[in-house]
Parts: sequence; C-alpha cells; structure tokens
Amino acid sequence: MADEKEELVPQKQSLFGLSADDVLDNALQNLDERQAADVTKKAAEEVVRVAVEKRRAEHRADAARDEMRALVDNANLLDRRGGDYQIDSSFETATGTTKVQIRKSRATTLVVAAAFVLAALLLALILLLAR
Repeated sequence: MADEKEELVPQKQSLFGLSADDVLDNALQNLDERQAADVTKKAAEEVVRVAVEKRRAEHRADAARDEMRALVDNANLLDRRGGDYQIDSSFETATGTTKVQIRKSRATTLVVAAAFVLAALLLALILLLAR
C-alpha cells in the first residue's frame, strides 16, 4: 500500500531536463576540498574583474557625458557667431563608441530649397504636358 501512495505522488520533472543551476549545483557538490578552494578563488577573481570593468565603464560614461556637453556648448558658441561650421567627434562610452556630427551650412539649406523648387517646377510641367 505504501508503494501505491508513492506512485501517486507527482514527481518534480522538467520538460527540458536539468537546468543550468542544477548542473552547477551538482558539479559544486561533487568537488573535493582542493577543487572547491580553486573554484572559490576563481569566482573571487571574476567578481573583482567585473567590479573593475564596471568602474571603468562608469568612468567612460562620465567622461563621454562631459565631452558631449562641451561639444554642444562649442556648437552653440559657433551658432551665435554665425557662419558655416561642421564638428565631427567621437566619444568612448560605457558600451562602445558614439560618433557625433554637428553641421550648419547655409549652402546646404540653399541647395535643398533649390532642389525643392526645381522638383515642384518639373512636376507642374509634367502635369501641364499630360493634359
């Protein structure tokens, strides 16, 4: 009768087999003292490496933020002085490199306006010829 009750109790089973945590737990439980000490040492080294990298990333992010503010300030100064300018810059951020381009050009505005007028005239000519 006891055997029948045990069969009726649902067993904890995963559809995907063992999880990564299960495998890790099993591996750690089967280590001898020397192996456990080695794993503990390596884990501590990894914790330190991650902490150092986090601080480096925070420093890069802070430096990039300051440099971007200075870039915007310089662009605003050039804007107040008038004239055309282009500023190209890149910043090393916490997650990679950010490239920035700030440009002011009256010639570019003039070319875009002329292209728009030309396109409107061509469209009007096509509509007139299509009648």
